[in-house]
Amino acid sequence: MGRLSGMPQSLSPRTRSRPRRDALLDAAIEVIGEHGVAGTTHRAVTERAGVPLATASYYFSSIGELISEALRKFAAERAETLAPPERGTGTEPFRPTEVAEWAAERFIEVSESARLAFFEMVISSARHQELAEPKHVALSSYYEAAQAGLAALDCPRDADQARALVALCLGFSLLQLADPRADDRAQLGTALYQLFSGQRSARD
Repeated sequence: MGRLSGMPQSLSPRTRSRPRRDALLDAAIEVIGEHGVAGTTHRAVTERAGVPLATASYYFSSIGELISEALRKFAAERAETLAPPERGTGTEPFRPTEVAEWAAERFIEVSESARLAFFEMVISSARHQELAEPKHVALSSYYEAAQAGLAALDCPRDADQARALVALCLGFSLLQLADPRADDRAQLGTALYQLFSGQRSARD
């Protein structure tokens, strides 16, 4: 596998949260979404963040470290976004339509730059091993969200079903980039409803 130029094995010691550092990480995700990993430079990121060029080298030892950290932050934020619906103790399981709407919203209602950055991360991780960890964090959060969706229906957690669910959601997400339609969310919601209804019927 290749290595991103200047990508260190360990992170810089200056990793605590600071406004300018966070601004650089957020800007990097936007630039990655627009230009890909290969087209992401210090200048492009700092201009997008509205900070001096030297700011990037102060917080990050290389463009590789900046990209890796940005994708780690992005993956962690996606994990929080995919937090499952809360079900109170002793309450009835959610209805399939409720879980379908919850999942469709979280996979479809994502900015184009964030969606592009996610797929760029997944594809680039096959060539750059340093991106494998943020990719793993993001995909793991998707699988966990799918498992939570099954649990919300009072269905057994099933890794294979969760993987199929994630594949369905990511497929629609990718189609939104290549062939967007106004009813994409409704179509995904219907497909998820059918999947969850089948799970509920199988349980009963």
